Amino acid sequence: MRGKWRKAAAVLTMLGMLSAAGGQAMAQEQVKLPERVNKEVSVPAHVAFTSNQHLFLLDGQDKSKAPKQITEDGLAEIAGWSADGKWLLFVKYKGNDNYTEPGYLWAVRADGSKVVQIDDRAITGKPKWSPLKNQVAYTVNVGTAEQPRTLFSIKEVRETGEVLATSETSAAFFDFTWMPDGETILTSWEAGKDRPMKLVLQNLAGKPVAAYPIAEAPNVEDGIYALAATNMKVSPDGQLVAYYVRYNAASLSADGVPIQLFNLKQPAKKPLELGSGLAYSQWLEWTANSQQLAFIDGNDRMATENKHLKLSSRDGKVVSASPADSVDTYPVWMQKPPYTLFFSRGKATPYAFDPKKVMVPGQRIWTREANGAEQPLTKGSLQTADYYPSPSPDGKQLLFLRLASAEDGSLFLQADGKETELVRGITGDIGYYANYLPEWIAVYWNS
Repeated sequence: MRGKWRKAAAVLTMLGMLSAAGGQAMAQEQVKLPERVNKEVSVPAHVAFTSNQHLFLLDGQDKSKAPKQITEDGLAEIAGWSADGKWLLFVKYKGNDNYTEPGYLWAVRADGSKVVQIDDRAITGKPKWSPLKNQVAYTVNVGTAEQPRTLFSIKEVRETGEVLATSETSAAFFDFTWMPDGETILTSWEAGKDRPMKLVLQNLAGKPVAAYPIAEAPNVEDGIYALAATNMKVSPDGQLVAYYVRYNAASLSADGVPIQLFNLKQPAKKPLELGSGLAYSQWLEWTANSQQLAFIDGNDRMATENKHLKLSSRDGKVVSASPADSVDTYPVWMQKPPYTLFFSRGKATPYAFDPKKVMVPGQRIWTREANGAEQPLTKGSLQTADYYPSPSPDGKQLLFLRLASAEDGSLFLQADGKETELVRGITGDIGYYANYLPEWIAVYWNS
């Protein structure tokens, strides 16, 4: 079993030695900085990426600029670009891993000229940008591990880099996500004895606006039961929400949980069951017109096999879009009609870590057109694998990560049928059983 815990295990069992499995190498004879290998191609995008645990920014449009290093110590994780692309959110860990050390929330201006700490308290869970404003919502634990007391904080990052508190309230909920209007938050609440699992809509001050029970109260005496909705994805029109139903047993949830769809405008109707899969928000993706949901279906925690692309309509009709012997991941829709879907696909492969080899040999970026036609978009050898498709708004250009080994790769551009290597030396962690999350790269396309 390889997950984040393997880092701590490696330290305990192989102190002073390099771990031969998973994680970034903690010791190297010489650390190589990432390099912009092509200075002829201009790309209208800002790219954040990680290398040797540090955060870097690249201005793709300025061909003369090399990647700019942002962090100098600890470990950085990318959390995402603001809606206007002016700020990148990231989490910085003081130690060499994100398992034993607390993480702190930071933001950096797109050109790297300003870095600000959002909060000096360690965060819990995933921070999330507002879909419309430069406001970030996150949770912190101000209690102890034994007696946690969680606060829900919303802060605004001004143009100058000034960080202003918008609100801070008690966070009794299990998970949260922004609604498309940027004025309300959808929260998920745990089930318990005589207490149904529910969703609650609240304003930014924490006041409830509406409540939506999504299941009957569980029989807790049974031991195992559905606990709460998590990693919710609201449709852009604000009417539908897709989510995973986590159990009250962590080990059971790690192998796959139900994926459901709920209509917030028809709360009397029960949620629709779409399938089951690993609870990653990056594996749920709505079209901009809210008509289709792409998701990755398949149980077992290994991300290298039994993971299949499926599509759901607004009324919960599911279509399978994946051959039986394939493994799919990371669906991303083009933002403009006809809403082409980009995703990673390879041949299903038993999980086996070798630092010199990619986890899914020959994995490529594929597209699925509105008429259902599918085809590979990128080309490469069986010794490489492609991840994180990031199409331009019109779909004519694609940025993606091409791995040359399990933990090392390059940023590539695909345009006009030609592939160009832009930046070499991007590194990261394979994540939990090769889910490759959090992402090693994040792209903001300039409008």
